[in-house]
Amino acid sequence: MPTQPNQPNTQTGAGMALKERDESHIRAALAGREAWIIDAALQAHQYAIRQGIGMTALAHQAHIPGGSLSQFFSGTYAGSEANVAQRLQDFFRRLEQQELYGDKRAFVETRLSRALWALADKVRVVRRIQWLQSPEQCGKSVSLRRYTADNNRGRTIMIEIPGAAGFGDFIWALASELGIAYSVKLSEKKLRIREALTACDLIIIDEAHLIWNWSDRDIARFLDYLRTDLFSNSARGVLLVETNSDSLTRLAHFKKRTRYNVGQLIGRMRNQVMTLDPADDITAEDVAALVGRYYTPGKATLQRLHTLSTRENLGHFGLVLDVVNEAWSRAKHDKKSLSDTHVETVARETLQQLKTREDLYDRN
Repeated sequence: MPTQPNQPNTQTGAGMALKERDESHIRAALAGREAWIIDAALQAHQYAIRQGIGMTALAHQAHIPGGSLSQFFSGTYAGSEANVAQRLQDFFRRLEQQELYGDKRAFVETRLSRALWALADKVRVVRRIQWLQSPEQCGKSVSLRRYTADNNRGRTIMIEIPGAAGFGDFIWALASELGIAYSVKLSEKKLRIREALTACDLIIIDEAHLIWNWSDRDIARFLDYLRTDLFSNSARGVLLVETNSDSLTRLAHFKKRTRYNVGQLIGRMRNQVMTLDPADDITAEDVAALVGRYYTPGKATLQRLHTLSTRENLGHFGLVLDVVNEAWSRAKHDKKSLSDTHVETVARETLQQLKTREDLYDRN
């Protein structure tokens, strides 16, 4: 008796949750296909079972349309099954590379991230313009993106200054972040942005130091827009995140160069520019939490990694993770578990390289 529409097929698994299927279902659904196509399907099924995910999550991770993947597993896909199998193979190749090169991106909450979240909360409440500055790779962007994701019901908007042109590109990027169609003209975009920001009480502008590379005209347009439309008479707080830049000095130079009325902007800013200093703000506990994505270091190794993270001019989280990442790759190459020995070796090499860079910096 044929299976009724929308009823699970106990032979091929069609209509069944992925976790309820077994190898026999996959082989029955893809009977007669080339062996490599069946192998790709079996590998994907086993991966989904190990990860405890379903068809939708698997499709998302593998960047395959959910409907196509579901039909592929049921043996009813009208398109090229070879293309779907190839995309599955490509996905597993990426996973192998991530494992080999230690691509561990799971977010880790640190003392520094909690301090940044508290700052964002404060700016939201006091509704002022706040500048935040620090060296690179101290965790500002990743922490604030997590904050935005946790407060994303229209209340928090995070936008990154485009690296290229100027003010017009910022408006286009902001409009895109707010879901405003690309085809809408620039003047109309500004009106729609204003409407879309009605429910927003915090805007985070990342890479804000890039505005100083714009023309004086575009810098002035941005500062005017920041004061009027974004801040909008305390309608919301604005947090501007800079890297290796001194915002007040930049503003002073801009005022001297162009006679721009900086006073109107400063009157809406918090008096204190928040500055992150790796030597003061990166703790050994934070380093241990981040490295914990790879392994648990011994006390002496942790201290050396913490010293790296706070090294003047060069130290930051990114430097530590580069060391552990390289050590991870070497351990994988040797088919061994990551250990303090691997990490210490790479740390010594890195310190020597940093010494060379510092000498070069001093000579220049």
